[in-house]
Amino acid sequence: MGKMRTETVVAEKNPGSQRRLIAYCGIIFVILIWGIYPVLTSDLLEHYSGGTYSFIASLFSAVALSLICIPKMRQLNLSYLKIAVPTGFFVGLANLLQKIGLQYTTPTQYAFLENLSCVVVPILLFLFIRKRPGFLTVFSSILCLAGCFILSGLNLSGGISFGKGEILCALAGILYGVNIAATGVYAKKLDAMLYVMIQIWMNAVVSGVAIIALDRITVNGAPIEAIVFSLDWKYLLSIAGLAILISAFGWIIRTQSLKYVNPSVVAVLMPFSSVVTGVVAVCAGKDKLAYPLLGGGAIILLSSILSSIADVREDNSKSDKNQEGSDGS
Repeated sequence: MGKMRTETVVAEKNPGSQRRLIAYCGIIFVILIWGIYPVLTSDLLEHYSGGTYSFIASLFSAVALSLICIPKMRQLNLSYLKIAVPTGFFVGLANLLQKIGLQYTTPTQYAFLENLSCVVVPILLFLFIRKRPGFLTVFSSILCLAGCFILSGLNLSGGISFGKGEILCALAGILYGVNIAATGVYAKKLDAMLYVMIQIWMNAVVSGVAIIALDRITVNGAPIEAIVFSLDWKYLLSIAGLAILISAFGWIIRTQSLKYVNPSVVAVLMPFSSVVTGVVAVCAGKDKLAYPLLGGGAIILLSSILSSIADVREDNSKSDKNQEGSDGS
């Protein structure tokens, strides 16, 4: 009888393991396409300001997802709004702080501070659900941040000067972490496509308000970011395609994957997209191969492996406890 129960538990574990493996593959796929995304959009940003591009891309994605989700609209309830609206607002606000902060800091410091989410997420998980991070999780998060530091080309002698630009970029990194942690904890039972649709609509609203505000608020007589856009259909079509096929599709996959992968692991894995961006930029002839890319990339890869090992250990520990409980009953 005990043997039959054990076989049943093992059989029940397999579907979960398969879903987890698929989720990891999904995260890796998102890392790859989001790593390529900045290189593909670099030429378009010659015709659009950052805020304007963000607003147009969000609007295209939101409309497209709304049309796709029409058959699912009956599933919408207060649970979606209670979670997707604030998390979508956090993403939009993070994008806004990011764009303002970039005006007052260097791209290298901005790239480093943006990835603060890898150490913020374990802390947020403890605050949200009192989940204590293990040593390996904490170590991999700190290692990931060190990799981002090196990848950004920063050095210990120069350090980081914390002015308003750095503070705003750090806040953006924290807000991105809030989105990852909150989605991983509270959106597990929600349909990923509907959830992302609401998030992107919120992002579009915040982006729309942001581009007007950034154009109206002036510093030394010049707007923080003037509204620049083109109505050329080729550019608009390119934005729509990239926004829907890469950005929105990537958000859906990542949201679905967060149902089966620890948010701390996702926060450590995502900075690897910066490595992909660097490699693609080198291959495309838009950048040169440098030691920070190799060193930082290797450290981030190591931190990703350690974080994944910690996640698997935690999952196996839970499964063993569940099996012991089943055998004991």
